[in-house]
Amino acid sequence: MGNREAWQLDGEGLKAEVLDLVRARHDMQSRMVHLVVEMFTRDALPDTGFRAIAQWLHRSTNLEIGECSQLVSLARLFMLEPVVAQSFHDGDIDMQKARQVAQFCQRPPKNMHIADIEKAREILLDLASKKVSDCEAVRAAIRRIEKKYGNRDDGVPIGEDSERNEFYASKGLYGRVSVKGDLDAVNGARLIALLSGLSKPTPEIDGVKDLRTPALRRADGFCELLRRFEMAGLGPVEGGVKPHLTITATAKDLTDLQALKDLLPSTEELGYAITNWAGPISLDSARMLACDCMVTRILLDKNGVPLNHGLDERTATVPQRRALAVRDGGCAFPGCGTPPGWCDAHHIVHWIDSGPTDFDNLILLCGHHHRLLHHTEWSVEIGDDRKTRFYPPMSVDPYQVPISGNSPPTAA
Repeated sequence: MGNREAWQLDGEGLKAEVLDLVRARHDMQSRMVHLVVEMFTRDALPDTGFRAIAQWLHRSTNLEIGECSQLVSLARLFMLEPVVAQSFHDGDIDMQKARQVAQFCQRPPKNMHIADIEKAREILLDLASKKVSDCEAVRAAIRRIEKKYGNRDDGVPIGEDSERNEFYASKGLYGRVSVKGDLDAVNGARLIALLSGLSKPTPEIDGVKDLRTPALRRADGFCELLRRFEMAGLGPVEGGVKPHLTITATAKDLTDLQALKDLLPSTEELGYAITNWAGPISLDSARMLACDCMVTRILLDKNGVPLNHGLDERTATVPQRRALAVRDGGCAFPGCGTPPGWCDAHHIVHWIDSGPTDFDNLILLCGHHHRLLHHTEWSVEIGDDRKTRFYPPMSVDPYQVPISGNSPPTAA
């Protein structure tokens, strides 16, 4: 690659440098995957506090957690599929097609013999290496192979194989949630049937048709399905609490009633509200939710941290867990994204050592980081601002500089 500015290059020079950069990008991707595989081999994250390479990479760079997870998952696949890995490292196939082929070879139809899988791998790699092939061509070839092998050994057709089901729900910008999945024919038909009546166009009113797109109607139907399930009270208990939305905002935000303003005189106006799963929502949406819900009142101090809900008992109460979810937003350990319902309430001063089950002696930790705090030299404290600070062992940081724990925007 040259050092000339873009305007100094002629047409051929521009095309040549773009192709050089594409090859360089592939070489960098190949090197990154190699290094991540080596990190897996050496178990390179002991004592760092991070339970996964993707979390460490996300916390150490400006890469989004989704991009980090994709890189790490590809490295895992390559550890299991060295032939596909070699084809990628040699530059024969790109990252996306390598993922497609490796995933198929790791999850082939149940009745494919090893020799058939190896032959399918060879065919797919040959197809993926052709410049005229795209991901859709590889996907179509995989579908043909799956159709050929048909049923599982136990007679279940591949279209009805629930063991191949996948469902992903990930947070995006502005608190939005992206949903992606692949369901077997039976459950897929069940979902479509339930959505059908909820997503049909509304009747014309004064000659005006329903202007929603089919995609928007299906999304509205799915949201209505969730609302009806929630209203029926059929959800399981998680983290000691039934499924609910904790909307955190100040009295000034949510109402003009002077009595509520007087109740929380020290809180400042946030201008938005926070949900315990997706993130910020508008105050109008929070007011709408408050019209038809069970309200948990969580008082905030001048730092935007919930006030004490402590009792002299061993386990955290439901109100305490809800307040902890507001303060910590989930696992409080830096860089961990585990949601509140999957966390334990950890005593900073252990209960057996007379540590009270008090709000300022509790933090939310996932199972991994709960064990880390109990079995390593990591420590944590609640500062004067009533927010969490973690101290790494000297093996991680000789100066043991404190690291701020996770906290949602309400506690910022």
